[in-house]
Amino acid sequence: MRKNKLKLLLFLLCVCFLLEGCINLSEEETTNELPPVIMEPSEIERVLQCYLNTQYTYQTDVDQSVLTTDLSTQYLLLMNKKQTLGADYVPKSLSPLTCRTHYDEELELESRAAEALHMMCREMEADGVSDLMVTSAYRSYEYQRLTYNYYVQREHEQISVDAINYFGEDYIRATYWSRGQNNLSREDAEKLVQSYSAKPGQSEHQTGLCVDFITTTMDDKLTEAFEQTEAFAWLSENAYRFGFILRYPKGKEDVTGYTYEPWHYRFVGREAATNIHFAELTLEEYLSICRV
Repeated sequence: MRKNKLKLLLFLLCVCFLLEGCINLSEEETTNELPPVIMEPSEIERVLQCYLNTQYTYQTDVDQSVLTTDLSTQYLLLMNKKQTLGADYVPKSLSPLTCRTHYDEELELESRAAEALHMMCREMEADGVSDLMVTSAYRSYEYQRLTYNYYVQREHEQISVDAINYFGEDYIRATYWSRGQNNLSREDAEKLVQSYSAKPGQSEHQTGLCVDFITTTMDDKLTEAFEQTEAFAWLSENAYRFGFILRYPKGKEDVTGYTYEPWHYRFVGREAATNIHFAELTLEEYLSICRV
């Protein structure tokens, strides 16, 4: 028994040593139910120190001091269905976007994230990829409330293809069609909407740290068609160099709580983005490693 306790103590000391200097978010900024990631201590060390061994090169003039955040908790703020922001939360500093936006709309991001996005778009254009626009950035609590309620009402009024795919045709047939009903209940409408849109107070857009991208080939709709664009291919290989990550990757729906969104990118700082990119983790999984 004493031998086992000694082994456990040595393991915990080893983990603490490896994670020294890693982020520690306050209770207000984190959820208590981060999905565990099982890794050996040596693998944890490799993941958390990946950015130290990565060489970054750029074609354009890049201010790397903007991209590096020293793993600041400000940029690793976790937002998901378990972690909410109040209706009065607004990022400390918001700056207008200078990159191309959909319909030339005036959009804002947190100031460092806005600078990093500008540099990333300029680098992308230098690589010959120019068909990219930002269609959504910072959203207030009220904006998200209106958006969420609109989606719920739309799904409540008519059973859509999305509803059939989400619940399954057997469920829709037994629950609705067999009774001559062609609209979802309010409860089912909310379940469906919550698979692709956040409730007010749970949206990453309220943090001012994320954007949705679109191209002219997508018919003004955010769909998985973005995955087939040159812009997506470029972002998949290069976004981490500018501190951005694909926030809701394919196959991680049970971790993030949202369906795959190839258009949704989140600024976390270059150090964390590099670690997350090469380890193929979600933000939830990365934070769980840092909190072992």
